[in-house]
Amino acid sequence: MSDSPKANIHKSTSFLNNDGIDQLKPMARTKRVSSLSLSDQWSGTGLSKLSSAKNSHKDLTQLSSHRSNTSLNRSRRGSSAIRHKKTVIDHQRVASYAFAFDIDGVIVRGPETIPEARDALKMLNGENKYNIKVPYIFITNGGGRSEAARCKDLSTRLGVEVTEDQVIQGHTPMKDLVDVYKNVLVVGGVGDTCRKVAEGYGFENVYIPLDVMKWNPSVSPYYKLTEEDLAITKDCDFSKTPIDAIMVFADSRNWAADQQIILELLMSKKGTMGTISKTFDEGPPIYFAHSDFVWATDYKLSRYGMGALQVSIAALYQEHTGKELKVTRFGKPQRGTFRYANKVLGQWRKDVLDEHLEKVEPATEEDANAAVFDSEDEESDSEDDDDEPLTVQKLSQLTLDLPPASTVYFVGDTPESDIRFANSHDTSWHSILVKTGVYQEGTTPKYKPKHTCENVLEAVKYAIEREHQLELKEWNAGAVDVPVVLNETVQTNESSDKKDDKEEDHKPKATFGL
Repeated sequence: MSDSPKANIHKSTSFLNNDGIDQLKPMARTKRVSSLSLSDQWSGTGLSKLSSAKNSHKDLTQLSSHRSNTSLNRSRRGSSAIRHKKTVIDHQRVASYAFAFDIDGVIVRGPETIPEARDALKMLNGENKYNIKVPYIFITNGGGRSEAARCKDLSTRLGVEVTEDQVIQGHTPMKDLVDVYKNVLVVGGVGDTCRKVAEGYGFENVYIPLDVMKWNPSVSPYYKLTEEDLAITKDCDFSKTPIDAIMVFADSRNWAADQQIILELLMSKKGTMGTISKTFDEGPPIYFAHSDFVWATDYKLSRYGMGALQVSIAALYQEHTGKELKVTRFGKPQRGTFRYANKVLGQWRKDVLDEHLEKVEPATEEDANAAVFDSEDEESDSEDDDDEPLTVQKLSQLTLDLPPASTVYFVGDTPESDIRFANSHDTSWHSILVKTGVYQEGTTPKYKPKHTCENVLEAVKYAIEREHQLELKEWNAGAVDVPVVLNETVQTNESSDKKDDKEEDHKPKATFGL
């Protein structure tokens, strides 16, 4: 038995949960982050002025001054603000918080679109009683097609524009491996769709299992290539073309053939088909787009996913070699995907804010001139003062030092991936579990969410109400009552006018004789 490779088998508790994520301590905020909307923060210290424009400081001052009398409803001079107390904040603005959504089981379920999803996104796009627009992205472990195709499908289903900048699929972070590997085997998906996705990312030589089976049909003796298969295959001699990396982009459509080829490469000499390593550690690395063990479709029970394929391959590899398979995983709940998501979300928040600021411009030419005159009065003693009026600087010419999101609400249907993902990395992420996907009501999830809702619309309503209370509290903490002096002045003037009227009544009336 000692000579058998299986003598040194080390049984792990799980072929999937051996990545140490459960031992992670979520990062805590070291600095306070404001709950005020981004568009209410923009004219404070977070706004950088144009260094290239001669009058950028003046322009910023006049622009801030003008904004005080328009939609932002602020009294502003320079960088110091005066806020008046409110019971409801409802001027048009962009939220300091953000959303991230899983797709399968939250937005869609197989070919069906979850009914509440459309209204949920309309609310985030500003159709809510607080007139606030909330940035959001999609993070799905799904894949098998390009991000552009995914966005087109979501846009059609949801009736809103979804761009590639808002979508992260399981294999999206593999873009970063383009410069690392030359020859890659891409597994999963329909036909050669995943090959095209990988080529779109920039990979130089992309092969699929059908190419290997065409090279030598005996690799998978129980599968005969069809004419449709042959039409999408490439000619390659895999005894002379080593595979540098195996990348599982999407769920396998042919487990038997895919497993045979993957396992052979893992145990090969430097990725060459038809060879076998004595130490079983010379083969190419293997990457999986995600580790979802099950996923929700329109069928009443969950289906096995890519995580199940990982378990199968890892168990076979360990049974054969006596070693634990080393796997690099992307998707939720992996740390790499979390970092990638934070980067994407940060950029999208900035884009949404920039779009909002572009729209908030002087309503009329008269308003713009008034802003200019105010600025001229304030700057009249400046050495740069001249007879030419200042030009209002467009907001697109200002750069923003964007603060992190006050809260990121992540909505998912799978406790083992979605909720685990949101709970594991950062305390500012707030996990919400919905009942429209994998999660079965009445069961106790291993990874507990911070909130549970019936569907995605209820999740959005919950978050918007929660955040409005936080924003309102902070708004009023730094606010003052509506000036009484102004009211008294108005009242005094009104009293004076009435007094004058009374005195006028008591004056002798002029008489005119004939």
